Amino acid sequence: MNPHVVILSVLFFTSSIMCVAMTLAWLSFGRDRHVLYWAMSYGIAVLQWLFNGAGLLLDSHVLMTLAGLCILASSSLVAIGARQRSGLPVGWGQFIIGWVVAGAGVAVAFSPMGTMAMRGSIASSFTGVMMIAAAAAIWPRRRIATPPERAFIVMLVIFGVFQIALVSAGLMIGQGGSDAGLTLYRAILGLGLPPIYVATGVAAVLVVAGDLAKQLGSMVSNDQLTGILNRRGVEQAAIMAIANAKRQKRKLAAVICDMDSFKTLNDGYGHIAGDAALRTFAKALLLAVRKGDVVGRLGGDEFCVLLIDSSGDAAVEVMERVRGSLSNLSVAKMPPGCVKASFGVAEFMPGDNALEDLIARADEALYQSKQQGRDRVTLWSKAAA
Repeated sequence: MNPHVVILSVLFFTSSIMCVAMTLAWLSFGRDRHVLYWAMSYGIAVLQWLFNGAGLLLDSHVLMTLAGLCILASSSLVAIGARQRSGLPVGWGQFIIGWVVAGAGVAVAFSPMGTMAMRGSIASSFTGVMMIAAAAAIWPRRRIATPPERAFIVMLVIFGVFQIALVSAGLMIGQGGSDAGLTLYRAILGLGLPPIYVATGVAAVLVVAGDLAKQLGSMVSNDQLTGILNRRGVEQAAIMAIANAKRQKRKLAAVICDMDSFKTLNDGYGHIAGDAALRTFAKALLLAVRKGDVVGRLGGDEFCVLLIDSSGDAAVEVMERVRGSLSNLSVAKMPPGCVKASFGVAEFMPGDNALEDLIARADEALYQSKQQGRDRVTLWSKAAA
């Protein structure tokens, strides 16, 4: 069997499978734009391999030109999707200008004025730049890259270097197209492209799967209304916090708080305004604590805060600042000063083994705040209990 047919068949079916996989991922999970653009990239690659095979079979420069243009579009969409995934500006003008310039070069390469060296280097040069740009965009700026991200970045870099090697070999092709340069070009293309292309596709799928797993994990442990942790997320974070407090003899304080007369706010201003008040209160708690502290919504208008390396008195000071800031909060459809809250604070004690131990005492302190007129912070004490 003709080796060109085998190679093109592998690339065609790989692109088809990747297009279907990315499309299903986009349709089923969140409809992220970068997944859609990667699906489009592989969809265009399917056409690319069809045009390429037909062009070789029919010796058609028109079909080979279309294949080259598809290469440019497909690689551009990979880089665009990478930038969208990372939240970076796409810079559509630069991509369009680059595609037009490279497309004109491809058209000239397959015209009577073109040479074999041009045909072997223009599209590969553009693709190499796009793969390196995609790798740079995928690399996270403010966190450690995940294993799927690292694998995808490595494969994109390898793909880019491979394209550069193709360009070098393409530039060695003589005018007649029958010298050692053409042999080298075909050897690099035939031996390197199928495994690199397949491996890059697999790495892309792993990145999308990792993103989906992260989204599902966030849905499980985060409150959908406020964006902070839910009860499950707080309980999971508390396991590590309590273990560190016991093992390293570190301080830990737990706060239970809820909004005063929240039902009255809901009934008087509507549930949309009530939801806005909950989000605003959650934001006030987040702004008051440090990185590493834990803020979560236990349910309804009840919230929990874990302050790492903080005594009960320090936690009271933090919550007093929160309580004082509530009078200045602006909530849509509510007059200023409507949002008020009561707080109960409890310190970690040597006998505490679980979050429930801390919450039980913080709840008692919260009850005291309610009994004493609300809109106050109370630190649990054995004598008061």
